[in-house]
Amino acid sequence: MNEAALYIHFPFCRQKCNYCDFYSITHLDHVGQYLEALKKEIELYRDNSPFGGLSFSTLFWGGGTPSLLSPTRLAEIIEHLRQGFSFTHSVEMTCEVNPGTIDRAYLSVLRETGVNRLSIGVQSFIDEELRTLTRIHSARQGEQAVTMAQEAGFDNIGVDLIFGIHGQSLKSWEHTLRKAVALRPSHISAYGLTIEAGTVLAQLIESGHVPRCDEELERELYLLCKKLLNDAGYIHYEISNYALPGYECRHNRKYWDGSLYLGFGPSAHSFDGTKRWWNADDVELYSQKLGRGELPVIEEEQLSREQRLLETILLGLRRREGIDLKAWKQCAGFDLLQSTKLLQPLGGIDSAAQPFADSASGQFFTLADHHLKLTAQGLLLYDSLCQQLSASILFAAI
Repeated sequence: MNEAALYIHFPFCRQKCNYCDFYSITHLDHVGQYLEALKKEIELYRDNSPFGGLSFSTLFWGGGTPSLLSPTRLAEIIEHLRQGFSFTHSVEMTCEVNPGTIDRAYLSVLRETGVNRLSIGVQSFIDEELRTLTRIHSARQGEQAVTMAQEAGFDNIGVDLIFGIHGQSLKSWEHTLRKAVALRPSHISAYGLTIEAGTVLAQLIESGHVPRCDEELERELYLLCKKLLNDAGYIHYEISNYALPGYECRHNRKYWDGSLYLGFGPSAHSFDGTKRWWNADDVELYSQKLGRGELPVIEEEQLSREQRLLETILLGLRRREGIDLKAWKQCAGFDLLQSTKLLQPLGGIDSAAQPFADSASGQFFTLADHHLKLTAQGLLLYDSLCQQLSASILFAAI
C-alpha cells in the first residue's frame, strides 16, 4: 500500500440543515482565521509526515459547505499542500458543492484549480422535501447545478440523494431518482435519512412533531432505488453508492478498504494503519492550538486486534467486493468459513448468487474469488448481520 487519502474539512455553512450532525458553524467571519490555521496545520504535518512520504491519490474537500470558499482561496490551499506533499499524477480531487452557492462562472474557475470531481448535495428534486430538510436550494437549482457542472467541463460528477424524508412517498422518490438518471451524473449516492442525536430533526421527532419514516416504506424506497439505478446502468458497488463503470469514488473506497488517510481542519480524522486520531471540533480551539505551534489533535486510539476484526466485517460487507478471506485469516488467525458456527445461524452461503443480487434460495451471503459478500437479501439486514457476525467472531477470537 503506497498511496494515501487526504481530507480537508471546511466547517462553514450559510444555514445548518436540521438533520446534519457534522461539525459546522454559520459564522462566516471566521473563515479567514480558519484558513490561516489550516495552513499552519499543513506545515506541521509537512515537516513531520506520519506516513513516511507516501503519495496521496485522492483529495476530498468536505463540510460544511466548501463551495462557500472562493476558487482563488481554495487554489491557495491546494498549492500549499503541493509544496509539502506528493500527489499522484492521476489524483482524484473532489469538492462538495451546494446547489444554492454556485453558478457557471464559479464552476469554470473551480475546475482550473485542479478539482476534477464534484459531489453535489442535491438530496431531492422535490421542493417540499428540500424545505423539510431545511436545505437552502430549490429542486430547479439542484438540476441546474448538475447541468452547469457538465457545461463547465466536469465529467466526474456525483449527486447525493436522501430517502426516508418525512412526507416522501414512493412516487416522489421515483421522481427524484428518474430526474437524477436523466441528468446522467457519473455517480449517485442514495442515503437513508439517519436521525442523529442532538440534531434539530431528532428533537422534532422526540417531541412528536415529526414522525419517523415507517420501516417498511424505507425498505421499499431502498429497493426502488436499487432497481431503478441498476436498470439505468449504474453499478451498485457499496451499500449506498452507485456509479457508471469506472467512476466509483476513489476517495471513499480508501476509507472502506483500510487505506491510510490524513485529515485537516476542525473535527477531521486521520488513520495510519494502526492508530486513529481526530482534531478539535471547534474552530476557536483548533486555531488556538495551531497558533501555539501545536497539532489540534484532541484524542487518539490505538486499534486493538478485536477492533480491526470488527471493522473488517463492517467495511467489507458494505462493499460489493466483500471480505477478503485470505487477508482475514492473516489478521484473525483462523479461517472464517471453516468456523461454520459463525455463518450457519445467519443462513449459510449461496455460492451461485451474485454480490448484491437476489439469492434464489433466499440466503444472505455469497462467495466468490475467496471473498465473502452479501446478497440483495443480506443488504436489507446489513446492520443486524454485522452485529450478529461480529459478536460470534469476538467469541471465536478470544
